[in-house]
Order: sequence, then structure tokens, then C-alpha cells
Amino acid sequence: MKFCLPILVLCFTLQGIAAPGDTIIIPAHQDVVIKTNPSVGHTNYPEWVVFPAENKPVYKLYAYLTFECAPGLKCGEWDYINYIHLGRKGGVNGTNLNWEIARYITPYGFYWDSGMNWKHGWYFDLTGFESLLRDSVEIIYRHTGYEANHDRGWKINLTFFAIEGSPPRDIVHIDRLWHGSFPYGNPGNPISNFLTDQSVTLQPGTSNATLKIIQSGHGMDQPQNCAEFCPKWRNVRFNGISVHYRDIWKECGFNSLFPQAGTWLYDRTNWCPGEPVHPDDIHILGLTGGSNHTFGVQMEPYTSSSNTGNYVFGSYLIEYAAGRYMRDVSLEKVIAPSRDYEYLRLNPICGRPVIVIKNNGTETLTALTIEYGVPGEAKSTFQWTGSLPFLALDTVTLETPVHWARTDAGLEIVLKAPNGGVDEFPKNNKTWVPVDVVPVLPNGFIVFMFTNNAASENYYYIRDMETGLLVHEKNNFNNTTFYRDTITGLKSGGCYRFEFYDDGPPPSQFPLNKDGLSWWANSFDGHGWLRLLNPSGGQGHQFQADFGWKHYYQFTVDFPMADSESAGISTYFDIAPNPTFGRFQVAYYRHMAPDRLTVLNLNGQVVWTRPLTDRGATVDVDISHLPKGIYLLQLAGPDGLEVKRVAVQ
Repeated sequence: MKFCLPILVLCFTLQGIAAPGDTIIIPAHQDVVIKTNPSVGHTNYPEWVVFPAENKPVYKLYAYLTFECAPGLKCGEWDYINYIHLGRKGGVNGTNLNWEIARYITPYGFYWDSGMNWKHGWYFDLTGFESLLRDSVEIIYRHTGYEANHDRGWKINLTFFAIEGSPPRDIVHIDRLWHGSFPYGNPGNPISNFLTDQSVTLQPGTSNATLKIIQSGHGMDQPQNCAEFCPKWRNVRFNGISVHYRDIWKECGFNSLFPQAGTWLYDRTNWCPGEPVHPDDIHILGLTGGSNHTFGVQMEPYTSSSNTGNYVFGSYLIEYAAGRYMRDVSLEKVIAPSRDYEYLRLNPICGRPVIVIKNNGTETLTALTIEYGVPGEAKSTFQWTGSLPFLALDTVTLETPVHWARTDAGLEIVLKAPNGGVDEFPKNNKTWVPVDVVPVLPNGFIVFMFTNNAASENYYYIRDMETGLLVHEKNNFNNTTFYRDTITGLKSGGCYRFEFYDDGPPPSQFPLNKDGLSWWANSFDGHGWLRLLNPSGGQGHQFQADFGWKHYYQFTVDFPMADSESAGISTYFDIAPNPTFGRFQVAYYRHMAPDRLTVLNLNGQVVWTRPLTDRGATVDVDISHLPKGIYLLQLAGPDGLEVKRVAVQ
């Protein structure tokens, strides 16, 4: 059956990769509550799972993991490593491999509780392990960490999807290579003692191989906060020759899961809180079965004075037979439009679709026809050209915008005629994805913002998504200043993207950027906010101030809305940080000047108050002397009352 995940009506390109009847849904951990075990630092949650039989051909194998707060509890507080392990095969007395097949880092979740209906999900491509995931297999979900487990935890769901069909290449053999947590920077026991060269004699029938490396750095040492917060290079060698070189580093300020309670936006060594640890797949072609080869990994030399950093490695050499197809291109992902959690920051869209294609054929892909549009209607055509070798991927932006008025029908995408010929496995060439309506703003809408103490970091663009050209830009803001800019001259029915950035030069006194207009861990920058208003002052969109690196917001332009249609909300105020230790800042704007800001406890008693006279400003509040708990913040005036909660920790 084709399968559309019901989380936020989330659909994935599994629909397109599989023809009707080809997707096997394999439930594993269902509504399982996971907590830490502080006495040992980890908890295991095993489940026996029935995968396809050994003789069933599987083209692709995915896992989908969702996280929610556990019933009646708050979400987990810290960014801990979670593993998906392949345990025993063939029953309780079978071989115990205990191989890591996927890794995930939990988010800083203490903002959320089970009453907020919070949920997020992630995909893992496990096709490289499909030959092991057959018949009855013990899948162990391992949650590490030392936090308290009486009032916090997570509810997880883990489901596998096997897509039937003859794969592009058959797995011949899998070897586990470097595996474990290895010290980094210890002069008496360097990581090179653990990352020793591996000599491998290939199995008969091996024609090519993939070296899969799952690697993340953890711990904070001196002098460089390694291995979590220091970018270091890694060099992978095959027979002594470098075949893959990269910095083990990942930017986190555009994380799809935001905001979080902790330091979620700090860049880290190949991971971010609330994201999978994505493996490197290093393809090695032109091999001969029975030959012997040496595989090596070298980390950048480094010496620590505290010896607390480490790299966690899981790595495998997957040997394959020769490629099955000469011409086989697949539609791997639809980035936009998409309801996939991973791409929330890029959606919804009104402009050009963005997809990922892969060449699974042994012939280099140089030409491809891509058709897309509303099902049952005339399609747009994009002629892709390039040079995509066997197993390589390409992210493609389709040039002709889609007519998005028929969002109820979704979007259909079809790949045709690779290199002008016939695709030998057409089942992975077509997909359908749902389409969400983008916001409509009137010509003459207003960009309204209050800058923080680091306005040098900020600038914004408005981009025509049909042409890709900038039509408006602004920078050189002053600190702690209100800006109200009316945007005119956009074409009716046009598609645009508002892009707001926080990556400009930071203040010299506190050189940190990519941390939004307000972030609890950077009190130096203070608190700013950003809104889009319609001409009458009603609110069109309110941006999250704790956004990290940048905001993207696509919209269409229609005729100006009448006042009766756009009264909107005339009060906006933000609290930062929230939760707080009792000292926080309130930034507000009101269509009419408010008369008072008041903090009440849950019994309705006034615990702090201040009269106000300006329509917009920032106010410092200090209730650190009061007990921990939830308080109500009221902004009152002649045009109504606005109330928000603030949590004092």
C-alpha cells in the first residue's frame, strides 16, 4: 500500500518510491516511554520486530522516529545520545550483533510538556543494513543520560518501512570497523591508538563498497572545548590515498526544531540537539572480489590539558555486487513543498519546487526530463543536465513555478527518460506530495521590528521566487530602535520570500551571532522582535524571536485587504527569556498606548506592576525574589487586555 504518515498529515516520498502494494509497514517501538537511568547512564528498550523474509527483495529500507513528551510528564531536559541497535537475530538464542544502525541526539525539551501536544519526527535511511534486517530481529533503542527520571521523559514511536523491489546493487557482506567512544586530545592515549588501519579481504563477487561512518564529538575540555565545540578535520584513506576529507562540524542555527530550552543553536561536531547524526557514505568503485585493501581514518592532531573530550564512532564496510541497472534514477526527497519536519523552515512555498535525485545506474547521468504539476492537469517540464556518476545525488530547483491555487490536489512529480532512454526501475520515479496554502499579504504590508543591542547582525531581503531576484533589502539598523517600513511595488499574485538574517558582524563586546533577536544565553544582546503587519496595523505574521540564524517566510501578494477584513491583533509582546530565573525583559507594541504591565500569581494576586505610556518599548522585570512557578503577565490598555504565561525556575 502507499503510505502517508498521519503526523501533521505528514507525507514523504515513500509514496513515490513505492508502487501500490510495495511498501511493507513494520512497527517496532510503539508509544514507548523512555527515561534515563542516572545510576548507570543508559536505559535499553528492546523490541522483537518481524522484517521481510530473506528471499524478499527490498529496494529501500527506512526508519521513522517520533518524539513526544511522555504522558503526564515534561519532556527530557538535556541533549543526550540515543542509539538504534540491531541486537539478536533469529530468536532469543540467536547471534547477538549489538550493532549501531542509527544515532539521534535528543533536544533540550524542558520548554514542553505532555499538555502541549508537541511532536517531532525524523527519517533514517537504513538501506545499507537491509540484508541484516530480515525475519525476527531484536531492535534495541538505547537512551543515555543522567538526568532525573521522576518528572520528565519522552514517548517514542519507531516504525520501519521496507519498499519491495530489486535493489540497484546486492549486499555481499558487511564488516564492522571502528566502533566505540574514543578519547580525543589525550597525549598519553591519542585517538590514533583506536583509529588503526583496517585490512580487509573482499568477499568473492564484490565489485564496489560503501564505507559508512557515524561520528559525533562530545565533551568539553581545555583549551578548545573539544570534542563537542571544536571543528577538526577528518581524513579517510583507501590504500593510503585520501578519498574523503571534511571538517567534522555542523551548523545548528537553522535547526528545524526550534526554539529549544538549552544552547541548541551552538554549532557542534557533526550533530545538533534534536537531530539525527547523519552518516557519511563513502563509495569506492572498481573493486575486485578476493582482493585485499587497507582502510584508514585520521583525525586532526590535538592535545588537551583536561582530557575530557571524545568521539563516538560507528563504522561499517558494506560490500556490494556490481550495479544491477545501467539507467536508474530515483526521486529521493521532496524538500519543498513538504510537510516533513526536517524542512519546516523552508515551507510552505508558492515558488519553485526543490527535489533531490539520485543516479542508481552504472551509466553517468547527463540528462533527465522532470515533469511536475497538479494531477490531471497540464504539467511543467524541466530539462535537467549535468554529470551525475553512479550513486551520486543532486539537489534540483525546478525552474517553472507551479500554479498553487489547487492546493487541495497536491503536487505530482515524475522523472522521465534518463539519458534519453528507458529507466530500468521506474517505480521510484514518481511521487505525490500535499501542498499547503501560503500566507497572503497585501501590497503595502509593513515590516515592523524592534532591534536588540546587536543590530549590526541583522538585515533582511524580499526575493521574487519566480525569478530569484531581490526586490527589496534593508540593513544598517541601529540598536534598540523601532523600525516600521511599508513595502510597496510588489506585483499582485506574485510569489515572494521574506528572508531575515542574524549573521552580520556581532558586537566586539560579545562576539556571538546567529542567535536570533532574543536568546536566553546571550543577555548582552537584549531582546528584539519582528512582525509583518497589514496597512491598518493588524498583524499578518509574528516571527519567533529565538530563531537562531535566519527566517524564511514565503507569501503571495493580493490586493490590499479592507479594514473590516484585517483588524487582526493590535497587541504584540514577547517575554525573554522564558522560562526564566526571575529576571526577564518584555518587549511590546500596542496600536493604542497601554496603561499598565502587571504580573500576577495563579491566585490572581498582583506581585509586580508598572504604568506605561508609550505605544512600544522594552521593560525589565525582576521577580526573582518570588517562589518558582507559573505567573501571568498582563498588558492592559484602552483597546483590550493581553495575557501570557511566564515560568520562573
